[in-house]
Amino acid sequence: MSTDEPTAGAVPPSTILVVDDSATNLQVVVRTLYGSGHRILVARDGATALDIAARAVPDLVLLDVMMPGMDGFEVCRALKARAETRGAAVIFMSARGDLSDKVSGLELGAVDYITKPIQPEEVLARVAAHLSRQQLERALRVSRDKLDRELAGAARMQRSILPARMPEHPRVSFAAYYETSRHAGGDYYDVLSLGPDRFGIMVADVSGHGAPSAIVMAMIRAVVHTYPGVPDDPAAVLAHINRHFRFLWESSMYATAVYAVFDAGRQTVRVSCAGHPPPLLLRSGAAAAPLAIESTMCLIWDELGIVPCVEHPLRAGDRVVFYTDGITERQAGDGTMYDSDQFAAALTRIGAEPAADIVRELVAEVDRFAAGHEPEDDQTLLVVGFD
Repeated sequence: MSTDEPTAGAVPPSTILVVDDSATNLQVVVRTLYGSGHRILVARDGATALDIAARAVPDLVLLDVMMPGMDGFEVCRALKARAETRGAAVIFMSARGDLSDKVSGLELGAVDYITKPIQPEEVLARVAAHLSRQQLERALRVSRDKLDRELAGAARMQRSILPARMPEHPRVSFAAYYETSRHAGGDYYDVLSLGPDRFGIMVADVSGHGAPSAIVMAMIRAVVHTYPGVPDDPAAVLAHINRHFRFLWESSMYATAVYAVFDAGRQTVRVSCAGHPPPLLLRSGAAAAPLAIESTMCLIWDELGIVPCVEHPLRAGDRVVFYTDGITERQAGDGTMYDSDQFAAALTRIGAEPAADIVRELVAEVDRFAAGHEPEDDQTLLVVGFD
């Protein structure tokens, strides 16, 4: 049975199912809701209520507790067990006002409890309040889903500007891992071919998360790829990026970055760093340790002054590991952090394996440590192997 009323209420029209084994009680509730603008459905028992709910999918159910056969608690439990009716707001109605009954109803998923005999003003107020809340929650879900789709699209675009394929060289190999904390992020890595035996390695981390960081990350990539001449001077590359972002110096944003040039012919790596964690050298027979470098202040902050550049010799079998602090600050569910000491110890255990194996094993270890806890920061790992 249903009654459809044309008068607009305080919230958009919804479907309300009233369930009571008493015809008199049903009449009182329907009369109370008359003129609210909502579609009113009624049922005299639990089985009929569930059948109607499965077909009509009500927004709200006014549910009597004491009914023969299937009582209101059983009906509520069944409604919450079904995917199509789980979202219905359930308000229990009962002549019993025991606290234990109210608690039981709320534990089953009900949102409210009205004591009989009902007061029309109270019923209307509570129905309107819960329907308004439901409408707001639905609007929020729609907005959130739209934002998620937009962020996912941004993430796809962002990933498209990262290296699609690593350069190939008989003595130098590359492997990378990249994961954002929520769709689009502020981490950036790149591998640039600078000549037959030279490669530029950029790893940067823009402060913050989400769209602003992703935009600046994409802009840094554009600046790197439009560098005038060959970007083979690490200090000059970082200084060039910083000057380009002069317009953001007064903002609250900043970026850490490290740029390195590998020269397979000379067997060297030259590194400049702007507030970024130094890369780690993994050498056979030795513990993984940070490369000795001098760092300047972060980018997008102020004038850098002189940017140091340090050169290190390389040996066959060396691995150089670049990363962002999303790796070393990954947290488990209890707040414990996977710190830089654990990171270095893990690299030492893994040893001087091929670059791709190091990335795979290290990511697996960090994930095991986090035990399913979602990352709170973007994570980037890039390993360069020299053979």
